[in-house]
Amino acid sequence: MDGFHDLVSGSRGFFAQLAANNDRAWFADHKADYEARVKRPAELLLDDIAATLSRDLNVATKPKLYRVHRDVRFSKDKTPYNTHLHMQWSMPDAPVCYLFGASAEYCKLGVGAMVFPKDAIATWRARVDEGADVVEAAAALQAAGWEMSEPELKRVPAPYAPDHPQAEHLKRKGLILWHDLSEDEAQSLTTVMPARFTEADGFRRALVSALA
Repeated sequence: MDGFHDLVSGSRGFFAQLAANNDRAWFADHKADYEARVKRPAELLLDDIAATLSRDLNVATKPKLYRVHRDVRFSKDKTPYNTHLHMQWSMPDAPVCYLFGASAEYCKLGVGAMVFPKDAIATWRARVDEGADVVEAAAALQAAGWEMSEPELKRVPAPYAPDHPQAEHLKRKGLILWHDLSEDEAQSLTTVMPARFTEADGFRRALVSALA
């Protein structure tokens, strides 16, 4: 257990209340509660993990806490607030990041690229076709219990054959490997998260290489 052991339970408690009262008036009345239970401890965790990644993996990252406010401009759902905690540590020199999310339904961390840069997609496909290390690294992490995100395309893009042995990877426009945190792991975030990110470091490095 660490100093952030209440972050997941506190966030879930606050967001459960918010889900039942998702309007601006309620949030305005409970903004101080959000800042105390969610925002401030999340910002401290962001800085703590960023420092650990820099020290242990020699990876400089830019921490980001996702806004509680939803962008409803193009959505049919006009509820103004998100009911989850999402944060990331992005690499300034590569389109790869470390992720953490918690809600009533999940508590997980991830490593990968949510969206490949447009100018890197052709490179990704060529590297996959050549048998790049990222294919084996992703499979090894999946075999260790991590969950692989689904490909975005329904068909293998030309000029690759539909029955290509790496068809699923060729259909990707992004790739994240996710680890679901147990209740015990969620009590020790500053220990568990760096350990899991270290476990995924071979995949992270291979992905950076495959997109370069």
